[in-house]
Amino acid sequence: MQADALAGRVAELGSLDRMSTPQQFLESFLREKAAAYTDARARLTPVYAKYFGEPLLRHAQQFMPADTVRAVVEDVRQSDGTASAVTRERVRSADLRTRYRLAAAGESWRIIGIDRECFFCRGTGQSDDSRCQKCGGEGWYEPERDAV
Repeated sequence: MQADALAGRVAELGSLDRMSTPQQFLESFLREKAAAYTDARARLTPVYAKYFGEPLLRHAQQFMPADTVRAVVEDVRQSDGTASAVTRERVRSADLRTRYRLAAAGESWRIIGIDRECFFCRGTGQSDDSRCQKCGGEGWYEPERDAV
């Protein structure tokens, strides 16, 4: 059985190598990410039911991975082995815009950075007639930079 799983994984990775555009690569990533979130939610439901007590159990959905409807690729720009793609997805009651920075890796792409649209300035880079302090006027920020 493990040999079949390994062969399937090798075939899957081989299909990524044949992807020719950043948009195809990113759409494949987004589909797999959505499927993984769905699986995680299904697996967490009985865990939370077992370990959470009231009143927390009534709010268990708040601790689940984001229930995304579907991310849509809005814009893709490519030049000299790099690309950026902006997506929009509905997460709970808000739109979340994400910019993926990609680098060519053989015949495929790899995600080398993920930026979020600035929630203070809504991507304009301006806040109260001056440069936004959150994103430094870029309109985007790196979530991992703020996590440290």
